[in-house]
Amino acid sequence: MTCDRYWREGILLVERGLDDPHRDGCEDCTRAHASRQELIDALPLIGADDTGDPDWQAKVWQRIDGKRAHAPWRWQLAGALGMACVVALWIGLRSARPGDVLPRIEILGSGVAMRSLDAHVDDRLRVTVAKTSDVWIYRDNRLALQCPAGQASEQASGRCVPDTHGMVVEMPLPIPGTYRVIITAASVSLRPRGGLDEDRGALETAGVRFEEHQIQVR
Repeated sequence: MTCDRYWREGILLVERGLDDPHRDGCEDCTRAHASRQELIDALPLIGADDTGDPDWQAKVWQRIDGKRAHAPWRWQLAGALGMACVVALWIGLRSARPGDVLPRIEILGSGVAMRSLDAHVDDRLRVTVAKTSDVWIYRDNRLALQCPAGQASEQASGRCVPDTHGMVVEMPLPIPGTYRVIITAASVSLRPRGGLDEDRGALETAGVRFEEHQIQVR
């Protein structure tokens, strides 16, 4: 499965000048970042060697003025399409604001959130997701905590706390080992069986979009 985290979250970190530890270990996100940078570097070069007709602007406006009286509906359509583009752009930018809820994973050590996903015994894991996401957390490939979207619960292994923006999942890390977090793009009717490989395979078979993160606790 191809990781698309860079376009959903990593690009915001780049724009804000923040580090993205996930990208360093993810080939898909590294390639996506390199492609974006190539595009940015190439933009100033577009049309740099073209001379063209110096009077092209005047000629274009002459043609426009000549057709304007004969096809007023085209201008109305162009205005409507232009407004639609502006609205779509505004919605896209609004959906990517840094303050909006995106899948976010943090390690809390001594009450301080750290961007690195390397943790130590007695740190806490915090996962913040949108309203529609399920969270499954595994320790050494066995299910340790399940948080269905929108359902509050207090379990021995951790807690699930929904709010008006989404859900916050917190889990203590008392035992060293490898922890994996699965976050679904939408709430699913599937319930995990308990084994990471089996549950991951069930999601893939059902066509459920999800992302997976690994935390090493030492």
